[in-house]
Amino acid sequence: MNTSTRTAGMGAGYARPSEAEVADRVAAARGDGARVRLEGAHTLKHALRFGADIEVVATDDRAGLLALLADLAPDVVEEVAARVVQLSPARWQRLVPRPLPSPCLAVALRPRVAVNDVLQAPGRILVLDRPRHLGNLGAAIRVAAAAGAGGVLTLGRADPWHPTALRAAAGLQFALPTTATEVLPVTDRPVVALDPGGTPLHEAPLPADALLLVGTERGGLDDALLARADERRAIAMRTGVSSLNLATAVAVALYADR
Repeated sequence: MNTSTRTAGMGAGYARPSEAEVADRVAAARGDGARVRLEGAHTLKHALRFGADIEVVATDDRAGLLALLADLAPDVVEEVAARVVQLSPARWQRLVPRPLPSPCLAVALRPRVAVNDVLQAPGRILVLDRPRHLGNLGAAIRVAAAAGAGGVLTLGRADPWHPTALRAAAGLQFALPTTATEVLPVTDRPVVALDPGGTPLHEAPLPADALLLVGTERGGLDDALLARADERRAIAMRTGVSSLNLATAVAVALYADR
């Protein structure tokens, strides 16, 4: 994402809101389906790099946050410096009852992503079946973005844009179309299930346009979803090792032929 795009996303006629206004908007974001809460500098930096529409940025340590970004992401420092508002310790504590990995909270508009937007994206599409742990969900999205996947669909109730999933993904939901759905639509793509009974990945790489189905570590894939697979692939593991966690399995599958 180039600087001009990011600057446009931050707003050319920006007027810095007051401390109270920023605190109110961060607090309200939790119950607003049109907005997402970004926690930590890594989440914010990737959101900015991939075109997020940032509304407010808050911290309790402006100098510390900018110094951290100068080291980790100098390309976004100028934008954050123009936006960030330092909150009083009392206001910060109300918004952040538990410590964050870095002193940064932001609110961004949630991208409007339809299921077809994901299915029509070029490259492999990752489909996560009923993920339960938001941290693992976010980590899997992070892997998918790093591996160059075209998009991510999650089936079930877990929200891939939940603050915990965003933090675990380091904000990389903004890097590829990501959304949730209850039912996987019919598609012309080859549907490949990650399943212990499949052909080992090192013997048969994934098709370049595969729809890759991955279940949870404990439950695996739903039987009806597994039945929709055109092909199955397995991760070869040492005898006695029963499973890998979600993000690790996704990493092995997406990087097997790279």
